[in-house]
Amino acid sequence: MPRDLELDRLKIVQDQAFQEMQSARRDQDRAWERRKAAGEALNRLYQRKDDAHQRQQRAWEELQRVRDRNGPRIDSLNDQQERAFQNMRDAFDRASAAHESRDGASARSYADEGHRYKAEAQDCVAERRQLGQEIRDASDRHKSTQPDFQDAKREFDSARSEHHRAKDEHEREQSRYRAAKQNFEGAKEAFHERLERVRDERKSKQEDRRSLAQQAGVPTQYLDEIWMTVKPDGRVHIFFGGQGSPDGPGHGHYVMERSGHVVYARDPYQEHGSHNFTDSEGDYEAIIGAVVAQGGEFGFNCEFRGYHAYVESNVNRQGQEKIDVYYGPHGPFGPGHHHAVALRRDPYTFIADELR
Repeated sequence: MPRDLELDRLKIVQDQAFQEMQSARRDQDRAWERRKAAGEALNRLYQRKDDAHQRQQRAWEELQRVRDRNGPRIDSLNDQQERAFQNMRDAFDRASAAHESRDGASARSYADEGHRYKAEAQDCVAERRQLGQEIRDASDRHKSTQPDFQDAKREFDSARSEHHRAKDEHEREQSRYRAAKQNFEGAKEAFHERLERVRDERKSKQEDRRSLAQQAGVPTQYLDEIWMTVKPDGRVHIFFGGQGSPDGPGHGHYVMERSGHVVYARDPYQEHGSHNFTDSEGDYEAIIGAVVAQGGEFGFNCEFRGYHAYVESNVNRQGQEKIDVYYGPHGPFGPGHHHAVALRRDPYTFIADELR
């Protein structure tokens, strides 16, 4: 069967579209792996940022609790210290006055009272310092969590940007793959539509060939395996029954004219000869008679089977006397001419008549 060029072209287009689809799929898969890895990194860094934020938040809440707890106490201690200090000054002033008035007992009493107020004020200072230190310690703990949170937030923001890039890339490759897949599906559909059309046409031609072969009288058992060609003179040559192929060794050969008239019929493994030609053998006998009358090796022009012919008489490599007849619708050696061969076998016997 001759190849269908359009089917071959569509097959190439389909194969190229398939390769493009496969390439796009690989790029999409690689983009997905990058997106997946970026997503995993983003989730991991989000968890780190969240953990750092929770630590910072707990430190902040602890600072607020310490401030809420210690702030009022510090304010109270400030007031208490101020009162104690004022009372201390008053007590020492009274002690000084009593001492000047030589009231030793009162002076000692006032002095002791002043020392008690002084101790009270000092206790207020000590407690206030302790409470203030607790606030500063809580504040330091809160501040110590901030760098870790800022680092975690910075890394998370960077990972989020990378994830967005990977996501955009994956979506682009996804769109490219979908377009390539759609293009492949279209190419595949076009190829299969053409394939079905070619199959239908070949089936129709096969049926036509079978019908012609049946018309020519080819035996039924060979009708499904024939090879047929139409020569320029319009004759249909049908080959069948050969070894390995319809025109293989030992093949049969029928020739049918446009009119449906069979002019040559040789079944598989049948000997070649003039008996294969279905028309009268008078033409061959006339040629052979002319050659015998002339004698020796020569060439001459004549009419043969209604065509202008050229006849040669010579000896083949095996030493056999041979007659070659060239004839056809466009002259002895024109397009579509025939070459008939006869050997001297008492009498001369034509062994072949082939279209050239």
